[in-house]
This record gives sequence, C-alpha cells and structure tokens, in this order.
Amino acid sequence: MTTAASVLQRRDARNHRTRGDLLAPCIALAGVLLVWYLLSLTIPALLLPGPQDVLARLIRQTTTGITGRYLWPTVLPALGGLLLSIVSALLLAIVVTQSRLLRVIVEPWVALSQTVPLVAIAPILVLWMGYGPAPIAVLCAIVSFFPMVTTMIVGIRQVDRTVIEHALLDGVTRLQLIVHVLLPIALPAILAGIRAGCVLAMTGAVVGEMVMGGQGLGTLLTLSRQASDTVGVFTVIVWIAGIAMTLYAVLTVAIARAARDL
Repeated sequence: MTTAASVLQRRDARNHRTRGDLLAPCIALAGVLLVWYLLSLTIPALLLPGPQDVLARLIRQTTTGITGRYLWPTVLPALGGLLLSIVSALLLAIVVTQSRLLRVIVEPWVALSQTVPLVAIAPILVLWMGYGPAPIAVLCAIVSFFPMVTTMIVGIRQVDRTVIEHALLDGVTRLQLIVHVLLPIALPAILAGIRAGCVLAMTGAVVGEMVMGGQGLGTLLTLSRQASDTVGVFTVIVWIAGIAMTLYAVLTVAIARAARDL
C-alpha cells in the first residue's frame, strides 16, 4: 500500500511539474505578445507591425499555399544538414572519447571551425558544390556541428568508469561497450546536443538561401525586405521561429523520456 501511494505521489508530482513547465512558456509568450501589441500602437506600422497583422498574413499565406511553396525548400535542407551533422558529430565524439591522442589533435580544430563566419563559408561551398539545396544542407551541418559534438563528448565522458570497468570484466568487446553501454547512458546528453543543433540548422538554412540563393524562407525574407514589407519580414521570422521551436520541443520530449527510462 505504501509503495502504491509513493508511486501515485511521484506520478502526481511529475504531472504537476509537466503542467508547470508548459504553463510558464505560455504565460511568457502572452506577455511578449501584449508588449508587442502595446508598442505597435505607438510605433508606425512600417517599423513595427502589430501581432494581429502578422497573424492575418500567416493565415493568408497558409490558405493560399504560399507557406508550402517557401517552407519545404528551407525545412528539407535544414533537416538533411541536421542528419548529416548528427552522424558526423556522433562518430567523432565516439572516436575522440576512445583515444586521448585524437582528442588532443581534433578538439582544437573543432573549436577553430566555429570562428569562421557563415557568410565566408557559403561562397566556398558554392564554388565547390554549385547552387541548390546540397550546399545549403552542408552549411546547416557545419553550423549545427559544434554544439552537438561538444555536448556528445561531455556526455560520453561522464559515463561512470565503474560501469565501464564492470562491462569490460564481463568480456564485452569495444564495439559492444560503445553500443550497449556508453551510448545508452549518454543518450540524454546526445539528444541535448541535437536539440541545440536543430535551431542552428534552421538559421543556417535561411542564411544559406540569403547568401547562395534558393526558393525558401530566406528568399521570401529577402523579397519582403526589398519591398519594405515589414509585415512580411515579421511573418517570415515567425515561421522560422515556429519551425525551430517545434523541432526543439520534440527533442525536449525525447530527452525527458530518455532520462526517465534510464
């Protein structure tokens, strides 16, 4: 009876915490929208359109099909670059954590790669790969790679040495140790790195389109800016933020479930 009561108490506490975690961002969003609306009453619409105007544009773009025309050319390269970054970051994190020599050699270069701005990398990718979604996907992979690999390395390193030693005493191979011990235990950290990288992947896709050309949200943002369409600019920003936050929320749920299952 006591055990059942404890389980129910923990479940209620978890549900209460989950509702609180959802309520706080909603309240914050409502506050931001309220401040935005009040400011739009005193600032010319050319500089700051009201949230109601942006919402009306969002609805119109969705109903007329403009959203689908510009959305997927940005989302697909971003997801492709994110997948490429996940695979490369995970492989590098595994290699680096298994070899001290490689860690000393590789880590400075990984940090150095983040000092080069995207606008400098984009023209090089155009020279190497031409125009299209492929160089944009590579740019997304580059910009999202660093937070992923650093978080993954930290997560794998923090696995308890006692667990590793016991696994080795049981006769597991190095591959079995990585697949069945290190990666499952480090899964929350791995997913946290992916969560940080997914937002940057969307940024890379938009910047890539603005620099290298394209047919997605970056292009729509450029057209709106050139036409001095402030409502259009804000609408594109909302689309970008909405997609990034959706990916972020999905990975947050995955992290919570992974941590709960461990």
